[in-house]
Amino acid sequence: MQSTARKSIGPAALTRLVCLVAVAATVGLLPWLSHKDPALTVLRARSAEREATDEALSAIREDLGLDAGPLSLLGSWASDLLRGDFGTSWVSGTDVLPSVVAGLQVSLGLMGAALGVAVTLAAVLVTPVLVRGRGSAGAFAAMLAAVPEFLLATVALLVCGVWLGWLPTAGWAGPAYLVLPALALGVPAGGLLGRLVADALPAVLDERWVELWRGAGVSRTAISAAALRRVLPPLVPQFGMVAVGLTGGAVAVELVFAVPGIGRTALGAAKSQDLPLLQGSVLALLLLGLVAGAAAALTRRRLLGPPCGTPD
Repeated sequence: MQSTARKSIGPAALTRLVCLVAVAATVGLLPWLSHKDPALTVLRARSAEREATDEALSAIREDLGLDAGPLSLLGSWASDLLRGDFGTSWVSGTDVLPSVVAGLQVSLGLMGAALGVAVTLAAVLVTPVLVRGRGSAGAFAAMLAAVPEFLLATVALLVCGVWLGWLPTAGWAGPAYLVLPALALGVPAGGLLGRLVADALPAVLDERWVELWRGAGVSRTAISAAALRRVLPPLVPQFGMVAVGLTGGAVAVELVFAVPGIGRTALGAAKSQDLPLLQGSVLALLLLGLVAGAAAALTRRRLLGPPCGTPD
């Protein structure tokens, strides 16, 4: 059993490593794949008023090492990364690592709040199914899941921020600034998670053991907890994907509310072709995805428990 697990872990780890290298290499080639002069883009990002003369562009190419080509830049970035150096921003000239860490911290805080909203909403959608013992969350959950985050963010900003003045509309200066972005991200995610769990519950509640437990006088709360424990293991990877999506896919919401998260940082770096900052941001998101996937797999194994016949 253990040797089989080791054999399965090896190819999976190799596949993840290959995908990680492929994505990092693709990001490193973006300035050349876009068919735009990266020196001109960096010049405009540094100073929109500076004239794009041949001398100015040549100075930027020499300063950034663009004349050496993309492969040389990728190799240099990879060697620096092995030493823990994420490089220096082409636009601001500051170290990339502090910017990436700061953006990731903001996005993780927003992700935690949005995930709390999503789990709460999913619980509300699932509760009627547990009470009735049949049915599903239906069209309402599907409608919530289909609402675009940027549209919900815009409506929340206008209604709760501008018209009613209940909450701040932009920035990141305290817990109050977290509410509207978390709602905009958490409501569609909660609709999706609620629909998944609610659709899987009726089949479990129709199983023979539920009838036996009810006949034995087991409380409804205990039966509901056991049913959820049977339903959740196959859905835990979906929860992990939702958590990663709340971090990396929150670019539109971060733009609407001017949240300095990792998604907004990556988007700004892509627009200005700030290659080191973009590579650092994408690498942070990829590592976050790997960690979330590993955590989801561990949680799923804990919920399933040890396999039958496993020796102590």
